[in-house]
Amino acid sequence: MDIQQALTDAVEAALPVPTPTPAPESAPQSPADAAPTPEAPETEPTDTTDEAPEAEIEAETEAEAEDTALPNGYVAVPVVEDKLATEFVLKDAEGEVEIPALIVEYKANGKVRQDRLDQVVKLAQFGVYNQEREEKVRSVEQEAMQLKQEREQLAQLIDEREAQLERILSDEDFFLSVREAYQQENSPEKRAERAEREIQNLKVQSQMVEISRQGQVFYDGEVQPAIQLIANALPTVTPAELEERMAYAMQLHAKTGPNGQPYLPASQFEAARQYIVNDLAIWAQMTHARRSETAPSPQVKEAQAAAAKAQVEAQKAKRAVGQATKPVGRAASNTPAKPKAAKPATIDDAFDSAMSEVMSSIR
Repeated sequence: MDIQQALTDAVEAALPVPTPTPAPESAPQSPADAAPTPEAPETEPTDTTDEAPEAEIEAETEAEAEDTALPNGYVAVPVVEDKLATEFVLKDAEGEVEIPALIVEYKANGKVRQDRLDQVVKLAQFGVYNQEREEKVRSVEQEAMQLKQEREQLAQLIDEREAQLERILSDEDFFLSVREAYQQENSPEKRAERAEREIQNLKVQSQMVEISRQGQVFYDGEVQPAIQLIANALPTVTPAELEERMAYAMQLHAKTGPNGQPYLPASQFEAARQYIVNDLAIWAQMTHARRSETAPSPQVKEAQAAAAKAQVEAQKAKRAVGQATKPVGRAASNTPAKPKAAKPATIDDAFDSAMSEVMSSIR
């Protein structure tokens, strides 16, 4: 097909196709009139895909962009297409994702730098490597310093030994005194004494291990749970107070161990149990009652009332005695008035206050 024919076909395809109109009814046609008319030759369809206008392509591109529009506040970040500065993997909650071409701005060594994400990862790798290398260098330096100190100590010891050898070889009296001291130190009696002392130390260590084991079992199994139980039941009393009071009371039952330190023998464990039940628990109850008392008990109220009544009676007695012995025209006393006594809070305080008022009235 030549170019002229292609243009002609394109123009004909672009023209509107006429719609056929029905013919008016007429008389029956003759066989000659009813002869079929020759049909027009059909034209081959032409492929116009490659010749689509650029406007349609742009419209399709805009439509695709609208379909992939991101939510408000999100932007499409391009991915890194060139070679990475270092190999690494970027992952999210679902798995591995493509590495975006992000630029990170940060400050290092007093300067603001702008590097791509893969370059920042590479710098981080260098930082980790430098940190590990610095730690290794620091460890090597410490070992070298320790070896240097040991070498100096050994050198000093060698110098002392060489000086002693020189003196032994040059000074006969020093040689004789050293030999005599050596013979005395390594005599059979001295060696037997050292061996006996070592055996005694081993026995003491063995005994102390057994004593410590028994004491620890008793403390962890009975004393500590009892103290914790009392502290839980009486919140105002702390376990430290109970332990301190327990240790102070157990000094009366302690014995001196083989190593010279005091300890509580197994024979006194029952005394410790009795002290916890009969003394420590009661002390804790009284202390808790005193600390948590918010309103006076009936006994305290009665004692306070008795103290107030005794105070009133004492004041009446003082006033009567004063009126009977008061001289006329006596100058006012410069003695300051006694401060008002505080209101008693316990039975003992009320009793002491009442006794003091009675004694002052008698005087």
